[in-house]
Amino acid sequence: MAEIIIVPTIFISFYLIIELFVHRKERLMIIEKATANPSFEGNDILKKAPVPSFSGLKLGCLISGLGLGFLTSALLNICFHVTIYEYQSWWYSRSIDIACILLFGGLGLIVAYLIERRTQKPKA
Repeated sequence: MAEIIIVPTIFISFYLIIELFVHRKERLMIIEKATANPSFEGNDILKKAPVPSFSGLKLGCLISGLGLGFLTSALLNICFHVTIYEYQSWWYSRSIDIACILLFGGLGLIVAYLIERRTQKPKA
């Protein structure tokens, strides 16, 4: 039974490794053509400016939103005097916690998206 899985896995792995090396050679040949001939069609791809990464901004806004969600849920639990010992109050407390965390985490990502869109150059 194991042969049914092992043999195709080995074959596919071997094929993908060979394909990886073949495509690498093709890419190197395209780069050599682009650098040798300035009128090469693919040359504009090499000249494009790199797109800035906003992963730090997204992560920071997400963590800030989650922290704000935790703070808001704690304040709401304090304001409504939710006790953990009662089952129904415990359920409401946890639902408030989850809702605030997800809401403010999502708002943090929306803020990150708006900041990212504002800082990117408009396409002409």
